[in-house]
Amino acid sequence: MKKFLSRCQVRLFFYTYLFFSFLITSCQNPKKNNIIVTDDAIAYAFPMSKIVLDGDLSEWPKDMTKYQINNAELGKAPKNKEDFEGNFRIGYNVEQNELYIAMEISDESQVVQSSDMSFWDNQDGLELYINEKSLKSGSPVTQYSEYGNDRNAYGARTSWDNVEMVKNVTENGKTVEWKVTLDKKIEKGMSLGIDLVAIDKDRDKSFTWLSWGRGTQKVSNPDRLGNIIFIAEGTDIGLVKGKVDTSNLHSEPIPVSVRMSNLENEKMWVQTVIDSLGNFSVPLPVGDYKIEVPTKIVEIDYRFHRMAPTDPITFSLRKDGHDPLPSLEVKMLPEPDVIPSKGLLHDFDDDSKKQTDQIVKAYQEHYNIPGVSLALIKDGQVVYHKTYGVKNSVTSELVDEKTLFEAASITKPVFAFVVLRLADRNIINLDKPLHEYLPFEQLEKYPEYKKITARHVLIHRSGLPNWGIEMINEPGEKYGYSGEGFEYLKRVVVKITGKPIEQVLNEELIEPNDLYHMEFSDSDLLRKVVSDGHVRNHPTNWGIPQEAGMAFSMHTEAKAFAKYALAILERKGLKPTTYNQFLKIHTESNPEFWNDPNKAEGAGLGIFIRKTDYGDTFYHGGNNGDFKCQFEVYDKLKMGYIIYTNSDTGSELTMDAWQIFVEGKKQKD
Repeated sequence: MKKFLSRCQVRLFFYTYLFFSFLITSCQNPKKNNIIVTDDAIAYAFPMSKIVLDGDLSEWPKDMTKYQINNAELGKAPKNKEDFEGNFRIGYNVEQNELYIAMEISDESQVVQSSDMSFWDNQDGLELYINEKSLKSGSPVTQYSEYGNDRNAYGARTSWDNVEMVKNVTENGKTVEWKVTLDKKIEKGMSLGIDLVAIDKDRDKSFTWLSWGRGTQKVSNPDRLGNIIFIAEGTDIGLVKGKVDTSNLHSEPIPVSVRMSNLENEKMWVQTVIDSLGNFSVPLPVGDYKIEVPTKIVEIDYRFHRMAPTDPITFSLRKDGHDPLPSLEVKMLPEPDVIPSKGLLHDFDDDSKKQTDQIVKAYQEHYNIPGVSLALIKDGQVVYHKTYGVKNSVTSELVDEKTLFEAASITKPVFAFVVLRLADRNIINLDKPLHEYLPFEQLEKYPEYKKITARHVLIHRSGLPNWGIEMINEPGEKYGYSGEGFEYLKRVVVKITGKPIEQVLNEELIEPNDLYHMEFSDSDLLRKVVSDGHVRNHPTNWGIPQEAGMAFSMHTEAKAFAKYALAILERKGLKPTTYNQFLKIHTESNPEFWNDPNKAEGAGLGIFIRKTDYGDTFYHGGNNGDFKCQFEVYDKLKMGYIIYTNSDTGSELTMDAWQIFVEGKKQKD
């Protein structure tokens, strides 16, 4: 009996131990039991003690849910797990208001470049995206990046002042710890837009850009971030499944997002990109929600279009399912039908001014263009000038007559005018090889570069790419738009004159023509009046160039720039024979981008020329990504327009301006 009781006691103790062990483990690890992981980028952050940031992940719970970083959005997909693979875990600390992220990356071949050769796509790297405000109306995203050993921040913040990161590199990969101190107070149940990217560059030159959420260009597209939800242990999770009907959209794939908002907690909402078939599968805490597809501006074939929002649908989510959801049907909104049948400038009066304002505001509203500076020319003089909107979509500071916009590539014809002035006085020979003035040492491995002349650069036949230090064509062979060529020519002008380029601009252009509001590099004055650029209505904070670039860096506004355009119209400052060459097509541009397939367009000497039913025009556009602008003057009519916008979508206004103001609405094919 004693022996029997002893065995019973042992068994009882053993099973009691197992029961309590299971109970304790279950209480400590609801994460593993409750969390549902899908291909949609939704993650759950759990409370954690403050961590030691050292790249050692041993203090992280091993059974914490790992989320895969496996969307190969750029480059080639990894060959296998050893080649390249990534995952992360995530937690938070309410007392410290800190977010913690642990990344594990396997990588059998690691590449790091020196600082002078450091680019995002030529070495291994990491990117962290955070939308701190996470507003449904849209809010700025910050990209924290480390490419090789070089760190940068872009977007809402421009420094790592609230972020720390430590990595531990081994032969087979790296472990990484991030600590983010948030401005917004962390609350259980709130959501936050974030994303993680791991970049792999192998010695065989293969390249992979892996992200957690779907899509690229995340700084300008907050809906392409993943979402984290701060929850307490033991939170019940359900799975929302549904479909979006995209059959009414353009045949080209468009990244469409679906948004779900908790009806009881306004701070809990997520937005995720549907898959290629329109499906979504989103794990969320149980509760009552509304679901919708929000409006969005998308780019198709170089033009922007606005997608109509769907009506919100409410539903209840349980652990075992949810109320039936109909398919969400999406379609594009019609474009503003405001282009007049006859160009407004022909009979320009007070009613025309009102109509101009209505048209500009219609474009601003439909395409989310924050700010515009406009000047109109008729009979060789400015007949209308007005500014619209704001310098910054977040601060709502108004654009005024002193606000300067990035002119981007409109800098090129301004610089070209200076080069032609120097040529008129034999200071530079347009047909002398530039290397005889100043060698381009980084192009020495391309012997043909020694044939490049100033004329080749101005007519865009230099053989250089738009940007990049290589030769892609024989100089003079064919048209190839190149900013790189203009920067080389700038250095030659500096060498020949022995003066800084901004001094040359003042002496040859600005002072002789009494121009103003033309700035080319960072200064206290410019910082006070400059507009912010925008991408998808979010300020970019990309900064002001520290040095003048003759392909891109001019800042100006429409009325001030009109004086330069009128100087050309009046043939000031250059010899008549030089003007004949300046305003003549020397090389036709790509017909795909002509306004009329039967009317040629092409490069003069640093400016573009277009054939029209009203005679030739001289023009140039500008695109720095977050600023779009255009000026065009009809030589014989002595009328034209100058438009500067502080938005990527501003191109919709600038590309329609020739119809709005001069040629009237054209029937689309």
